[in-house]
Amino acid sequence: MILIDDRTGSIDLAGYIRHWKVPCEVTRLQFGDAAFAGNGPEGDTYVGIEIKAVHDALSCIGDGRFAGVQLPGLLGSYDRVWLVVEGQWYPNFSDGILRIESVRSHRTKELSFGARRFMYRELDHWLTTMEVRAGIRVRRTRDRRETARVIVDLFTWFSKPWADHRSHLALHEDLPDKAIFIKPSIIRKVASQLPGIGWGKSQQVEAKFRTVERMVSATPAEWSTIPGIGDKLAWTCYQALRSK
Repeated sequence: MILIDDRTGSIDLAGYIRHWKVPCEVTRLQFGDAAFAGNGPEGDTYVGIEIKAVHDALSCIGDGRFAGVQLPGLLGSYDRVWLVVEGQWYPNFSDGILRIESVRSHRTKELSFGARRFMYRELDHWLTTMEVRAGIRVRRTRDRRETARVIVDLFTWFSKPWADHRSHLALHEDLPDKAIFIKPSIIRKVASQLPGIGWGKSQQVEAKFRTVERMVSATPAEWSTIPGIGDKLAWTCYQALRSK
């Protein structure tokens, strides 16, 4: 079952998904525009999908709201996160200015906010940061119909048993599947479930405490020495580990 957020900007996806006769429910999601449960390497895995038009992505670069609010929420709520950016954009060959193309008229124009003009590399660098530093996956789609198709295809991919995904071994059967040998530690699994930590920060938590016992007994002051964890988040983690 694919869950679609019931707010404007998400709810119209349900019509496309139902057209393809894929199970879909409209509900309120705290984070993300779509979500579903699927099969992972160790059982159930939860996938969240955030959708942004290209102009919304540019707004995120300027105001930092995505990185400061939405991204931590997505990483804390789901095991795997995709960011889908809608629109046709490309660099002006002569000056590198970002341009977008209208799906209907096929006319192109610079995408700007007032006097602020964006270079193609600014958006490209931001998306790369999301992939490399935040650990989320990025997809580009042309319009809402293609976005809905991407969501459906992700859902059907994760609906298959994990062991059935073996096409990555087709060309090099002699190479080992890394997933067989590299498994997350217990402390990372526990830490990643804490509010505001997620999979990304769990690595720093593991490096600091090494064991679950030390992590649970750590004081807020010890938590706050971890890069990326301030006093407020440190207290939140401390309380979460003691809540029933």
